[in-house]
Amino acid sequence: MNTNIKHLQSLSKSELVNIIISNTQKTNSIKNLLDTINGVSWVYDIQENRFYQVSETSKKILGYKPSEWVDYNSWLSMVHPQDREETALYCAKKTESNEDHLMEYRMLKKNGDFIWVLDIVTLSKDENGTATKLFGFIIDITEKKQVQLELEKEHKFMQTILDSINNPMMIISRDYSVSMMNMARTKDIQGQTFIDNNSPKCYEISHQRDTPCDGTQHACPLHDVLESKKPSTAIHNHKDREGSDRFFELHASPIFDDDNNCTGIIETAVDITSHIHLRNQLQDSNQSLTHTANHDFLTGLPNRALFMDRLEQTIKDAKRNHTKAALFFMDLDHFKEINDEYGHETGDKVLQTVAQRFSECIRENDTLSRLGGDEFTLIMKDFKTKEDIIFLANRMVTKIQKPIMINNITLHLSTSIGIGITPTDASTAEELLHLADTSMYGAKNSGKNQFLFHDNI
Repeated sequence: MNTNIKHLQSLSKSELVNIIISNTQKTNSIKNLLDTINGVSWVYDIQENRFYQVSETSKKILGYKPSEWVDYNSWLSMVHPQDREETALYCAKKTESNEDHLMEYRMLKKNGDFIWVLDIVTLSKDENGTATKLFGFIIDITEKKQVQLELEKEHKFMQTILDSINNPMMIISRDYSVSMMNMARTKDIQGQTFIDNNSPKCYEISHQRDTPCDGTQHACPLHDVLESKKPSTAIHNHKDREGSDRFFELHASPIFDDDNNCTGIIETAVDITSHIHLRNQLQDSNQSLTHTANHDFLTGLPNRALFMDRLEQTIKDAKRNHTKAALFFMDLDHFKEINDEYGHETGDKVLQTVAQRFSECIRENDTLSRLGGDEFTLIMKDFKTKEDIIFLANRMVTKIQKPIMINNITLHLSTSIGIGITPTDASTAEELLHLADTSMYGAKNSGKNQFLFHDNI
């Protein structure tokens, strides 16, 4: 092998191992090589417990002459005290198993300083496969190790910062792999397994799925940031292990390299489940309050406030579309007698039954309301002819005439209906309501159980 070989410190571990293995039977070649480069070669006889070959570079690198490498204990004394026990155990275990080994440890120089070394050891075996000699190759990796230790220190410092954040956090690379995560995120994935446990994907961790997030419901923050190079926010629904919904607001910030290329994101997840639930409860509560404020508590029909609003809107629509609408004002005949004789509880059930019967008569776009007491109104939109109004009025009168059975009591009552038409009879809600009310009293005074148009009074 010529002396133009790369400096050993620039070689990978696998390349170094290959050099040693390919030269285990070429002791002189190895010695010539290592005497010219920054490495120490040695050969150790296991049975005789002695080093019978150490390269001259030992004095240059460690300060020890080759002759000072006597036996196992002489080597062990060169190992840093803090690494001595672990290194000895590892070396013994590998040798007993007849396995080549690769060790990183600190060695003490003769002047008391220490260096980090990579010790590549290959075994020479007899015909029975028993190790008889060890061929070692020591390289000074102090500079690289210091860089590595500094990176580990920085990594540890960053991990400490991440772990101090209560919200789950991940550092995600372009290929969706997670290089770091904080303790809050680690807790969420305890017991999970991934395709590659050393490099899990973000979508495996957060969604337990095998493909990246997509679509509007689960927009991918990584994709958005890589495209825009700007921070991005998204809301995701992550199912927990019990299958319950947990909502998270994801904040993703870009990570750039020295060339301003976006290499990934830092993603923080804020659990907003309680906020979402509270918001939904408030919406339901508001809807319930709105419904209560605009509907009659007994029958569930629109009350006077909602009725007046819809009547005003109906009149505006009729004017704009050049159509007509009719207002029915219904009052129950003989209801007071039923209420007085059988009580308000029975009276309430009668009103509920009447409301149901009126509802069965009307069209989907009509508005049936209870103004109060036994007074009801009906807004009939966009009728074609007056005969349509008459047909509906007759149907309602007939429907209410049918007996009502409550608590084994058969009750009879009827209804009187007054009808006004807009814009023919009136052009405002108040005027139309007054005219229909007046017409209803006309029908009641004329014998009850009938309907009367305003123009027939």
